Amino acid sequence: MTHNHDVVGYAEIIERAKEDFGADFPMSTVRNWEKYRRAWVAKGSPARSGLRPRETPMPEPVATVNGTPAWCWREVRAWLISSQRVEQPPAGEVE
Repeated sequence: MTHNHDVVGYAEIIERAKEDFGADFPMSTVRNWEKYRRAWVAKGSPARSGLRPRETPMPEPVATVNGTPAWCWREVRAWLISSQRVEQPPAGEVE
């Protein structure tokens, strides 16, 4: 499955989170999510408790663009909701 039309970098994650959820995330926060994910992988990807959804690492990047990781927006969007960083928009709104 290809995600080329839906690939986003740090800045696009910030923009789309603002558009879809009205959330304001600073660049440092978004970069820290990736640092946390890399550290989690380095530890062998231990299982996370479902009781602490905010500790769920962000999805793995699907590509690297000019040395910068890039993600599938649909996966990041679902992760933002499931990790309780944003609230699910009401049905019929942006998806």
